[in-house]
Amino acid sequence: MRRCSGYDEVFQVGLGKSGTTTIEKFFADRYDYNVTCGHNLSVLIQDEANARRPLLDAARAQCPHFYISELSRVYFPKDSIALQLTHMNALRLEAPAGLFVHCARNTTKWLSSVARWSNLRERLANRDLPGLPRGVGWKDEELREWYDGVNAHVAFTFAHRRNYVRVNVDDPASLRALERFCGSTPDPSYHWVPQNVNRRVSPVGR
Repeated sequence: MRRCSGYDEVFQVGLGKSGTTTIEKFFADRYDYNVTCGHNLSVLIQDEANARRPLLDAARAQCPHFYISELSRVYFPKDSIALQLTHMNALRLEAPAGLFVHCARNTTKWLSSVARWSNLRERLANRDLPGLPRGVGWKDEELREWYDGVNAHVAFTFAHRRNYVRVNVDDPASLRALERFCGSTPDPSYHWVPQNVNRRVSPVGR
């Protein structure tokens, strides 16, 4: 079984529209993590947290060697989950053999992607999330401050820890650095094709 640097499970801790699908494809193509069954684990982990049970026991039983692409769930009508803001340190402590991959883009590019992706801005503004209460997020500056704050919080949580790597999917050098981090020589034959790319243009936020 191939594992990135031997890590048993992987958590991608960045926000959606930060290149998360592109990085997920890399791990699915190159390593033997359970990527597909990892898609629904954020809800399961949140349920365990609400029940005050260990966060990861049920997730590991259901999906051993998982890869979780997003710890936030704001794409569905009833979900306001942001585990990287509410339970990040607890997850870190419960996963000493886990790898934490942090997708973080240039903030302006992230804002542009959010504005052009379906009604994602509306979903964010209508959620009640840490640092982004309901009604906040319609303005670019509000989302900019929130995105920068989330990335700073995650980076602070993992400062000086070896099981953390930050990736900018818009920077080829950063992508190759991820390959080296995982313990493999960068493969020129592997094509980093952007995934889940915006297909339409929407108005810029108010």
